[in-house]
Amino acid sequence: MSVPSQAWLGKNLVASAAVLALIVAMVLSTKFLSPQEAAALNPPEFNAKTYADENFPKVVRVLTDKATDITVLAPAVNEDPAAAGKQYGTDTGSGRFAFAVKATGTVAEADADFILLQVPGLPTKDEVRIPLGAAVSGTPVRDAPGTITFSDFVGQTDFQSVANQLKAKLQSEVTSKLDPKSVKGKTLTVVGAWSSGGPPRSYIIQPVSVTIAP
Repeated sequence: MSVPSQAWLGKNLVASAAVLALIVAMVLSTKFLSPQEAAALNPPEFNAKTYADENFPKVVRVLTDKATDITVLAPAVNEDPAAAGKQYGTDTGSGRFAFAVKATGTVAEADADFILLQVPGLPTKDEVRIPLGAAVSGTPVRDAPGTITFSDFVGQTDFQSVANQLKAKLQSEVTSKLDPKSVKGKTLTVVGAWSSGGPPRSYIIQPVSVTIAP
């Protein structure tokens, strides 16, 4: 068996020392993070329910401040939806707009799905309804304030989830407290949001607040 030469041994010792030096340098240059620091670099997964819980009060305030009376909005939309959208609404694309709106009227009909309001001063062919339960659909409450935009979120899934959770909030905090049997004939003031693009002259206002006159 041949004995390794002194030169060969010397080269291996030099190579080993270089590798060891590299490892030591890597260790010295590595920043070790605490569990708290590591968590800060990896934010928790987005939670639409938490977002809605935190932002729903702000949505209510913005819609209340921006709300256009339906007796002003409806004639404007009937005449020129695009012009009315530019003046009173938030552009949601494809020629559609979401509006902050308020209305005061007498409850003409009420069932598990809708409350129909008779609003003085509204064009005779127009209808104003408040959706209840599963009839609360679409995204007007998210869109009408103009403060919640697609660019605020990672993707379409989170953006849609926020709309769903805001609807859940208004269902639990507003519409669930409206008893269709007891409100008929009473005067209600509703503040909320409506989106264009549905049946003409039909204004379905998703409510963020409803006041019943004594």
